[in-house]
Amino acid sequence: MKTYPVANIESIIKEYIEFKERSILYGRKKLDAEKEYNKLLTKYNGEAKNYSLQQANKIYTSYLEMLAYAEESKNAEARFLEAETKLREIGQILFEASISADIPVSDTKGDDFSATRAVTVTYNNGHVIVN
Repeated sequence: MKTYPVANIESIIKEYIEFKERSILYGRKKLDAEKEYNKLLTKYNGEAKNYSLQQANKIYTSYLEMLAYAEESKNAEARFLEAETKLREIGQILFEASISADIPVSDTKGDDFSATRAVTVTYNNGHVIVN
């Protein structure tokens, strides 16, 4: 007998919420790091383009942070889109009925703190709306 993977709608909704929030958070952090990087370049960039070791380290660190946040945002966006696709499939299976649930979600800052959020998943012509 063939076994099928067990899907949990709660975990899909949770991933949708958490990865959407992480994508936004890391996108903001990337923009902040990019602003800091550009600020440091402007602040330290003289006509001679000669940096001290400390200045070069600050610029390099800021640049690496910018890249890391960009990657985190990209990964979170990909996971969010996967969850959205799964929710669309669920909507088709349920003939676009709404789902109401209390979903435990983690803090977007990466803390272990968990809270419960009242969520309504609504389907509208193939689109997913999570409130």
